[in-house]
This record gives sequence, C-alpha cells and structure tokens, in this order.
Amino acid sequence: MNMMWVGIGIAVVLVVLCALLFQRYVRRQDDGRDDRYAPERILSAQQVSMLDYLHDTFPGQVVLPNVGLRQMLSVRRAVDKKTAKERLADLSVDFVVCAPDGRPTFAFDIERHHLANAEARTDAVKRKNRMLRTAGVRFVFLKDGIHRMPSPADFRAQLNLAELPKPKAGAEVPSRKLSEADRDSVLKDLESQLSGFDHLYSGNTGFRDSEVMGLSGLMDLDPDAERRSARGDSRHGVLR
Repeated sequence: MNMMWVGIGIAVVLVVLCALLFQRYVRRQDDGRDDRYAPERILSAQQVSMLDYLHDTFPGQVVLPNVGLRQMLSVRRAVDKKTAKERLADLSVDFVVCAPDGRPTFAFDIERHHLANAEARTDAVKRKNRMLRTAGVRFVFLKDGIHRMPSPADFRAQLNLAELPKPKAGAEVPSRKLSEADRDSVLKDLESQLSGFDHLYSGNTGFRDSEVMGLSGLMDLDPDAERRSARGDSRHGVLR
C-alpha cells in the first residue's frame, strides 16, 4: 500500500516537471512574431482639435500635449529640494508651448465642469499655478471647445500681454562667487520682480496673483495699459 502511494507521488512530481519543462520550451520558442497589438487613444477628440488650434496660435513653435510638471520644471530653491521635487510628480497640464530654446512659456488646461472631485482638482490647479508662476510660466484655462475660443490671432495678441517675464541669462546666480545667503537674497529678489508683473495689470484685468488666468480675464487685457506699464518697468523693476 505504501509503495502504491509512493508511486503515485512520483508520478505526480513527474507530471508537474514535464508541464514546467513544456511551458519553458514554449516560451523559448515565442519570439514575439505572432504578437498583435491595437492602437490606444493618446488624445481625446477635444484635445486633438485644441492642439490644432494652439498650433495655429503659435505657428512655428513647439506645442506639446499632456506634459508632467516634473518634465517642465526643476527645483531652483526650496527648504527641502527632495520634497519640492516630489510635489511635481502627480501634476500635469493639458498643453505646453515652448520657446525656441525649448523652455516652457505657457501652460494650458481645458476647462472641465461637473467633476466628481472638484475640490481636489481646485487644490491641484492652485498648486500648479503657484509652481508654474515661480518659473515664469503663465498658466491659462482654455474653453472646452475651439468654437468658444477667439481667433488664433486675437488669442495670441492677448497672450503676448499676459506672458510672464523671464530672468535674463546674465541674472543667474554664479554659485562660486556668491555665498548661500547672497544667492538666496538674489533669488528672492527675482521672484519678487516676477510677482510684481501681474500687479501692474491688476487694475485693468481684475486678475489676482493667486488665481489662474481664465479666457475672460485674458481677453480683457488692455494693450494700452501694457504699453504704459512698459514705460514704467524701470521704476517697478520688472525683468524683460
């Protein structure tokens, strides 16, 4: 009786080993030539039409969809740089427009209504706007259809008024010549100048520094006010 169970056990082990060896053999023979794939949607139809619209708005410039903030921004100064970098990880924007040097100048999100988790989205939008502004990237909301947008030419003209100033290349802090305290002082001064840019327009647009710029506020920008402010830039210390 015992010999019978031993024989059954040995037979079971042999069957399992044969099955494993067969699976291993099949895997070795599978070189992927018989695999077939199906395309998945990268962009929604709404995003495709808006991407075409932005290409018309920024002819000759690079416009990218679905870009994460960690691809666009690097940590310039923070109490904890590792934590500041981690804050970028879960945030993205629908579209980014790049300058000729490849750096972002504008970031866009399409308006989305009736969201189940509207409170969390509002918080994410505020965080994105705050981070992008410190890098001199204007964050703007787009309408949820190109039929609700102005002409590309009109939109671009207003965006030119809203573009945030960028620190000049020569204004970068040379780490070998300045102490850590001096570098922080210069960087704080630059950020103060960047935030001062919107203050120049606050009387004409009603746009507050903590808000994301929507299409209505953008289209209300006054070009005459922009020229008047430009003449006063040296007094206000805004970088061009």
